[in-house]
Amino acid sequence: MSLIGLYIHIPFCIKKCNYCNFISISNQSIVPDYLNALTREIHLKSRYGYQVDTIYFGGGTPSILNGEDFLRICKAILTHWQIQKNAEITIEVNPGTITIDKIHTWKMLGINRINLGAQSFHDRHLQQLGRIHHAKEVDQAIHWFKGAGFENIGLDLMYGIPGQTQKEWTNDLLQAMSYHPQHLSCYALTYESGTPLYQQLKKKQISSLPERTVRHMMNTLFQIMAEHQYDHYEISNFSSDIQFRSQHNQKYWQGKPYIGLGAASHSFVDNKRFWNCSTVSAYIKAMRNGYNPVENHETLTIEQQMIESIFLGLRHKEGINIYEFDTRFPFRFKDLFSDVLNELEQEGYLEVSTSACRLNDKGKFYLDSICQRLVNIL
Repeated sequence: MSLIGLYIHIPFCIKKCNYCNFISISNQSIVPDYLNALTREIHLKSRYGYQVDTIYFGGGTPSILNGEDFLRICKAILTHWQIQKNAEITIEVNPGTITIDKIHTWKMLGINRINLGAQSFHDRHLQQLGRIHHAKEVDQAIHWFKGAGFENIGLDLMYGIPGQTQKEWTNDLLQAMSYHPQHLSCYALTYESGTPLYQQLKKKQISSLPERTVRHMMNTLFQIMAEHQYDHYEISNFSSDIQFRSQHNQKYWQGKPYIGLGAASHSFVDNKRFWNCSTVSAYIKAMRNGYNPVENHETLTIEQQMIESIFLGLRHKEGINIYEFDTRFPFRFKDLFSDVLNELEQEGYLEVSTSACRLNDKGKFYLDSICQRLVNIL
């Protein structure tokens, strides 16, 4: 029986963060309508022959829902899907939206992995990012989760924030390490078109940090995580042990099948990608009227598959598996990319062995441009 992951999109937020361009809304009055639509889709997309080994509640802010809402969603999943014993079940949590009662409900429902959006331990940066929580609430949340018996707790942090100093970033990392999290995700701030931070940048109300400063922050991240013996298994992700790698996210990075449920969610099965209505209102309307909420779809061409194998492979610690590439595609990896690979090796960005092509720490900062140089060959 094939294994598959489920992604459940919860698009509600108390307030949209200043850097976020994901599909989310603050109108919680339509939560009941959305849950009606979501439970219908859970039934609609259930597939015989697949066993679910990962479930990921993302958003938006999934932790904004109450316990009864989660009970309803989980009941629908258990009714229509086969869930593997000991499946990894993750919930994204905003520290400003939790209560002890919610935490115990999640535990009772079988949620076993917490992804806590700390972002920073400095209130001035949290305010600039538009976060609704304060740094002290992260400390309280971790204390509550550990007290409830959660043993797989991850933190999200952000660097490259306007005005952020190297010392502040170092302190953020050391503060995170003091909690001994099982997982850490660290992302450089990007200015997405249409977001408040992007508008502030265009109006010169804020200044982005120089590239050299962000690169130094990334190097500090790599150094501190290595000192604390964390497994740097993906370019932005670290785990305290291999068993605490995000099993769900690895499906995205390794081209494994997953089904997205909810507004704007994406799915990937049998080399086909399909995605739902991009607005919450359109999604609810489609499900209410009995229509399939899929807005569009595509079957990946050989070229698209090769491009994805490069971008996704170089993100991962193990790099591009050359044997798998040669077996999967009608080209030999080293023959196809030999000239560019030699250039990138001489420039000190990556390492090529008999079995793999992987970025080193220097190359990780230039991931996108390195991938583009390889893709230009196709």
